[in-house]
Amino acid sequence: MVADTHCLVVGEALVDIVDGRETPGGSPLNVAVGLARLGLATTLATHLGTDPRGALVRAHLDDSGVALSEGSVDPGARTSTAEATLAEDGSATYAFDIDGRVGTLPAAAAGALHTGSLAAVLSPGAEAVRALFAEAPPETLRTFDPNIRPALVPHTRRTLRQVQAFLTAAHVVKLSDEDAAWLWPGEDPADVARRIADGGAALAVVTRGADGVVAARRDTTDIVDLPALPAAVADTIGAGDAFMSGLIAGLVEAGVTESSARVDDRALEAALGLALSCAAITVSRAGANPPRRAEIAGA
Repeated sequence: MVADTHCLVVGEALVDIVDGRETPGGSPLNVAVGLARLGLATTLATHLGTDPRGALVRAHLDDSGVALSEGSVDPGARTSTAEATLAEDGSATYAFDIDGRVGTLPAAAAGALHTGSLAAVLSPGAEAVRALFAEAPPETLRTFDPNIRPALVPHTRRTLRQVQAFLTAAHVVKLSDEDAAWLWPGEDPADVARRIADGGAALAVVTRGADGVVAARRDTTDIVDLPALPAAVADTIGAGDAFMSGLIAGLVEAGVTESSARVDDRALEAALGLALSCAAITVSRAGANPPRRAEIAGA
């Protein structure tokens, strides 16, 4: 059951600023909120200040049932921000003011461990996050979303090595077609999924926005290609994170709770179905606002 598995999410929590309106955000925070709303006991290890923006983020986490790990709140520190500019199609580009710390990291004794985005590449926290991820117990399901932010992350050999270390250590990888193009320019998303699965991931999924998703698994040569669910798009903020939450929760529900577990057809169908539903609901409303379990049941 989802409720029996504890998930530790590691990474940035910040405040999104869209048209002057401030809301909690950050890819790892969004994933943690999505997991908790789907019924998974979830803890977030991050770095927050005690300023009003930090209080806004903490209230959001409390409302969704996400616990903060010890050391995540730094007295006197400022809370990071991301200012989003929306295009006509609802897509967003960001300007960041980020503190790269992630606080004191707990021992990774969780059933599932997720990280990604800026926490994987920004110093001074990235090295500790990478060590935590690599040294997680074998029974811990490790999931990763690179969620590349070109405005902050230079396309250098060092950055590519950092991301590759997580891709190699992860059991489940989700990335967008934009991430795929950044990592392997000109390569088809299906080939990218295949590349990552051949590198050791039990499951690799590439999301393509309105064009749906492609997925590859380590133990089969099949490529799964599914369409996105229909939705009236308000904006795409947090859609990929909602998909990630649904993917993790769906895999856990299907019994894929250990690194050695095989992602069979039943588990893949359930996980992708839940992930696509979460993304569709999220894009239908403004901001990073992933669904609660009852909304999925009623959709």
